Amino acid sequence: MAWSLLLALMFLALLALFASGLPVAFAFMLINIAGFIVFVGGLDSLSLLIGSAFDSVASFPLVPIPLFILMGEILLRSGLAALTIDAVDRWVGRLPGRLSVVTTGAGTIFAALSGSSMATTAMFASTLTPEMVRRGYKPQLSVASVLAAGGLAVLIPPSALAVLLAVLASVSVAKLLIASIVPGLMLAAIYVLYFPLRVLIQPHLAPDAEPVAVALRDRIRSLMHLVPLALLMLVVTGFIFLGIATPSETAAMGAVASALVAAAYGRLNVAVLRESLLATAKVTAIVLLIIIGSKAYSQLLAISGVAAQFVQFATELQLLPIVKVAGMMLVVFILGMFIDQISIMLITVPIFMPIVVQMGMDPIWFSVCMLINLELAGITPPFGLQLFVMKGVRPEFALTDIYMAALPIVVIQALVIAFLMLFPPVVAWLPSLMLQ
Repeated sequence: MAWSLLLALMFLALLALFASGLPVAFAFMLINIAGFIVFVGGLDSLSLLIGSAFDSVASFPLVPIPLFILMGEILLRSGLAALTIDAVDRWVGRLPGRLSVVTTGAGTIFAALSGSSMATTAMFASTLTPEMVRRGYKPQLSVASVLAAGGLAVLIPPSALAVLLAVLASVSVAKLLIASIVPGLMLAAIYVLYFPLRVLIQPHLAPDAEPVAVALRDRIRSLMHLVPLALLMLVVTGFIFLGIATPSETAAMGAVASALVAAAYGRLNVAVLRESLLATAKVTAIVLLIIIGSKAYSQLLAISGVAAQFVQFATELQLLPIVKVAGMMLVVFILGMFIDQISIMLITVPIFMPIVVQMGMDPIWFSVCMLINLELAGITPPFGLQLFVMKGVRPEFALTDIYMAALPIVVIQALVIAFLMLFPPVVAWLPSLMLQ
C-alpha cells in the first residue's frame, strides 16, 4: 500500500474515533493496537506496547506537568486569582473599554501562575463578564477579551501544554518555556492596544469609558496582593532563565510557594488542598495516558515506514523551507477548527518535527509557532474548546455571538504567527541570553 494512502487511512481513522466521542487517549490506543498487529505481526507484538508505555512516561522532563497544574489549581481554588484581578483593576486608568484591558492585564499575570487556558477562561467568564454586561459591554468586546486573556496561559510560563509539546518534539523544555515569553507578552501588548482602539472606533461596544476613581493609597495597598505573586513568577521563570534550577525543580518550588502564599493569606485549608490535589491527579492521569498513546503512535509511523517516506517526500519538494513551514501551520490551523489542541499535537508533531530538523530550521522556533497555533485552535470556530467553556459558563450568550467575538482574536494571533515566521530572531533572542 502506498505510504500516502496509509497515512490518509490512519488520519481518517483517528478523526472517526474522535467524532465517535471516544477519549483521545483511547482513540490512539485502538489505532496503535491495530497497527502493531498489522505491521509488526500478531498479538505477540502488543508486548512491545507495554515497554513503550513505561518508557514514554518514565521521563524526568514530564515532572513539571503535574506540578504546574497543582500550582495553578491552588491559586485558583484559594481565591488568590480574584485578588489579582482586583489589584490590576485599581491600576488601570481612564481607558476606553477599561474592563477589557483589566481582563488582559489580569490574564497576563494569571497566565504566569497557571498553565491552563480552560481554567483562566472559566474564571474570567464567571468573574469579569457579568460586570462587563452590567456596564453595557457588548459580547463582541466582553467575550473577546476573556478568550484573549485565557489563551495567554498557553504561552506564558508555566505552561503544561508547552512542556508536553517539548517532550513530544524532543526539544529543551527550559528553552521552549523561555522562548514563548516574548510572543506571549507581544500578544498581551497587542490586546491592550486593540481593545481601547476598537472602542474608540465603535463607542457603543463599551458605554462606560469612565472608571471609578481610586485613591493612590488604595492603589499602593493593592500591591500587597501583586508582590507575592510577582515573587512566585520569579521563582518559576526567573530561576529557569538564570540557570539556577531546571524546569522540574522550579515547578516543585512553584507548587510549594503557591501553597505558602495561599497559607500566608489565610486561604489554604484542607478543602482547598484536597480539591487541588484531586484535580491535579485527574488531569495528570489523562495527560500521561495521552503521552503513552502518542509515543506508540510515533513508533507505529516509524515501523510502517510512513514517517520516513513522508519526510523524504516533503524535503524533496521544490519549495522554500519557509513555504513548507507555512503549509504545516495551515494544516494545524484547519485541524484546529475541528479537534482539540492535544489531538492536533499528537497527530502532527511526530510527522512535522523530523521535516523541520531535516531542513535545518530551529526546532524551538517552530515549536513556538506551533504553540501559538495550538492556542489559536482553542478559539477557532466551530469547535474551539474555549468557545464551549465560555458558552457553558455564560449560557445567556448565543453561540453565534461567541463565534463572532472570537474572529478578531483569531486574526490577531494568525498575524503574530506570520510575523514570527518571518522574523525568527524574535523567538531566539531570549533563549540565547539564558545562563546554562
